[in-house]
Amino acid sequence: MDVKTQAQRSTVTEPKAAQSRRGVYLDSGVILVMCALLLCGTFWQIYTWDWVFFTVYTDVARYQCYAISFWHGVSALQSLPPHQCDNVLQPTVQYLHTADIIRKMQYYHVPRIIVQFVASQSSTMPLHALPREYPFLTLIPFTISLLGPVEWYEVIFALWMIAVAIVIYGALVRYRSRKAALAFAIYLVAGSWATALARYDLFPSALTFFALLCAIHKRWSWSFVLLALATLAKFYPAVLIFPFLLSQQMQASGKWYAWPRWRPLIFFAVVGIVITGVSLFLSVEGTLGPLTYFGNRPIQVESVQASLVWLYGKLTHHALHYEFTYGSLNLIETSSKLSLLGSLLSVAGPLYTLWLQWRGKVDLATSSLLILLIVMLTGKVFSPQYLIWVAPIVAYVGEAHIKWLLPWTTISLLTTLIYPFLYDLQDLQDAPFNRAFFPSTILRNLLFLGFVIAILVYSARKNVVVPLANDRSDTKAAPVAIRRLFIQASDS
Repeated sequence: MDVKTQAQRSTVTEPKAAQSRRGVYLDSGVILVMCALLLCGTFWQIYTWDWVFFTVYTDVARYQCYAISFWHGVSALQSLPPHQCDNVLQPTVQYLHTADIIRKMQYYHVPRIIVQFVASQSSTMPLHALPREYPFLTLIPFTISLLGPVEWYEVIFALWMIAVAIVIYGALVRYRSRKAALAFAIYLVAGSWATALARYDLFPSALTFFALLCAIHKRWSWSFVLLALATLAKFYPAVLIFPFLLSQQMQASGKWYAWPRWRPLIFFAVVGIVITGVSLFLSVEGTLGPLTYFGNRPIQVESVQASLVWLYGKLTHHALHYEFTYGSLNLIETSSKLSLLGSLLSVAGPLYTLWLQWRGKVDLATSSLLILLIVMLTGKVFSPQYLIWVAPIVAYVGEAHIKWLLPWTTISLLTTLIYPFLYDLQDLQDAPFNRAFFPSTILRNLLFLGFVIAILVYSARKNVVVPLANDRSDTKAAPVAIRRLFIQASDS
């Protein structure tokens, strides 16, 4: 190699190396600021409650109760501070109990040996006390924080969630762009300042996002396995099985019954069956309990349905009643018509999104995001930590484009304004009587609805032109995969 060639190579590589170093410095700075702000948002709540001697405990304190009772039995909870585990030991809501399950099994004439096995499962013994409101795999993040001193559980849990957030940030830099990672940091701080490190939702959010990344890179088996794990950590990722399967089938080749075509879905089913089987073997009550828990939940005050009920109450001068149950503040009033409308939209919205995906109007990432947003909008519950579910996907799809960054940051900031600032931490039931509470939730929900509608309208109007070689049909509007199947069939 002559001197001239070596000099030319050095002039090319040096700017790239300098650019890489600047990127590392920028990422380090963003991560440090993100972590510092999230820690402030978490510990501000914890130590405020301690300083004024509130008998209020965070969700993380309840996670500690679940982890200790699972590994050491319910009797081990006596070592914790008084009243910390009241929600576990003395629940205020109706859960599914083993006696109810046994009555049902006897009614349907289940074999006696199975009934006896279920009756022998004591929810007070080690390895049998499963979380009553969470799926089985939640014990993974709950247990990791037990590795340190008991009194440091909340701190260790926050650091563990920080590690998950950093991994998501790094994945966005590696597989999308630095702009997308920066957007994720903004969304997480703006919308989950008080919840990102005080809930375990970053754990299923990361599993869901990594499943999406694997699907985008056509690693379908890993994608469906990760999606199954995410579903068993928090139920909401289950709805993504439809866009994932549609995308995988549209890209698959060969006969419809070929093993490679259905292998990812079978992996999803096997992982779900095995882990659910282990959970049932440990506790049938603890496995089925979370399903009835979510089915019985009333309308939460921050949901879109609650906003409609509040507006109707104002127009008709009907007094509304609230109560703190199921770990959230809820409306006592129920409306069968409103519930029916929510159910219809929760089905129609995802179906329309899948149709757009089938037509090639939206890709897998956008389709998955839209389905999650529609589920959040039409559900009975809209807790502030729900924004954690979609933060990585919003960042991946929209990156730092102003048309995505501005509306979603506004939605995120309004969510943080609602919780914790418009909630009265001394008495959560006073929040609806704050004059700014419902106007803020309605404004946030309207912006949320407008954000979803804007994506749907833009996607529906998008023109998709996909040239195909040897096109023998006149079905120009047909999806690429279907047309290829027609071509392959005619060739054979």
